[in-house]
Amino acid sequence: MTCAQDGSRPAKSNNRKKSGSRSGKRPSRPSRKVQGKDELEDVSTKPGMAARLVATSLVTRVVDDGRNLDALCDREHGVRSFLSLEPRDRSLARAIAVTALRNRKAIQETLNRLWDRPPPKRARFLHHMLHVALAQILYLDLPDRAAVDLAVSAIGNDERTTRFRALANAVLRRATREKEKIATRTDNMSPFPKWFEQALRRDYGKEKAAGISSYVSREAMMDITVKSNPAKWAEKLDGILLPTGSVRLPSSVPVETMPGFADGEWWVQDAAAALPARLIDAGPGAQVLELCAAPGGKTAQLCNFGYDVTAIDISRPRLSRLEKNLNRLNFTAKLVEADILEWQPEERFDAVLLDAPCSSTGTIRRHPDVIWTRSADEVRELAELQFRLVKKAIDFVKPGGNLVFSNCSLFKQEGENLLARLLETCDRIELSPILAEEIPGLEMAINGQGALRTLPQYMQVAPPGDTDPIASGGIDGFFACRLTIKTRA
Repeated sequence: MTCAQDGSRPAKSNNRKKSGSRSGKRPSRPSRKVQGKDELEDVSTKPGMAARLVATSLVTRVVDDGRNLDALCDREHGVRSFLSLEPRDRSLARAIAVTALRNRKAIQETLNRLWDRPPPKRARFLHHMLHVALAQILYLDLPDRAAVDLAVSAIGNDERTTRFRALANAVLRRATREKEKIATRTDNMSPFPKWFEQALRRDYGKEKAAGISSYVSREAMMDITVKSNPAKWAEKLDGILLPTGSVRLPSSVPVETMPGFADGEWWVQDAAAALPARLIDAGPGAQVLELCAAPGGKTAQLCNFGYDVTAIDISRPRLSRLEKNLNRLNFTAKLVEADILEWQPEERFDAVLLDAPCSSTGTIRRHPDVIWTRSADEVRELAELQFRLVKKAIDFVKPGGNLVFSNCSLFKQEGENLLARLLETCDRIELSPILAEEIPGLEMAINGQGALRTLPQYMQVAPPGDTDPIASGGIDGFFACRLTIKTRA
């Protein structure tokens, strides 16, 4: 029961390039099966081919199997085909996959216009390989010739798709010639499927929904939370100090190599994700319980505030990761592996933070796979789970103490609507409104309820010299509210 917000970064997929399964299957390898008199050529050794095949496999597993891209690319538990690549090819494969997923709707629209007759829907390798190739041609700074040649070779030398080789060649070459026309047609297109777009417009209206679309079309910058003196670390890391105290970094250098990381001086955490822990409002030494705690960004904040922290998560592997993160940061907390719907503490806590499992739709700038692995039905189910978790969490708080509930969903069904339902049905709680001085620079994020609602287009602060706020600004979409447990005579 955890909502993935671990600070991991999708590989970089910058601006549009300007013209000039649960089945566990490994990525398709070009076959040498004899068809008629011809034996298919083995092209697996072509430079760059392995990365393209793995990128296609990643897209397939996300779109067709509903797999999580971060899990597929995890350095310890990721899929074997990805881990077997050289580091440079891993980065390339992931960058291509992220770009293909981020722009999937526009790429499909482009394909629909480029081919005369669409191939059978069951030709999934063909569909996904073409998406991967068009992601390179239209959005990445990679040679068009290589993108076309490798895709056509892979399609032509796989026995399932060899008959579509000429079609693939014609479609991709036409795309290289018509890039400007394609860009004009797709630049303002919503990246979301129909149900997703309708939900955003219902919640925020057409204008705000369009703003969300414009920001999620770009990869997010990296924000960090530091133990102390954020201004010093902003200067040292060539970043910018955000009004909320987070530091935004312009560099794409691996975090492990950056000053202060190995020494435990800071950790990766989006500026929005860093807000809920700041709303606890308990005194030094207070006993604070964090639920659904892994991978530990908020746990580290609570420890840094001087609280006596107990962190609970249902997943042993994720708790192990949390423990490793705390060890690097030289923090300590009591870790408990438990299902919070069944767990009962010996005594109540001064405050509780519940960052609940959710649709994760607020993180789509970093995790565009979320767009294609969620459904309206799943959002409804998650909202019900969150309601049950909050009701359970109330029992863990001492009378007069605070419960902060948060999640990284964009949908009001998991936020504002859920809060209204809680206040209507539970007479043990009252809302403690969030004050503007608690979230400097994000005063507009306090909604009419007195809760926090951030959107990707907020926090338009760019590093020095950056003139494109959409490319480097923004924050994750987040909801948070603070509830006080009523004191009874």
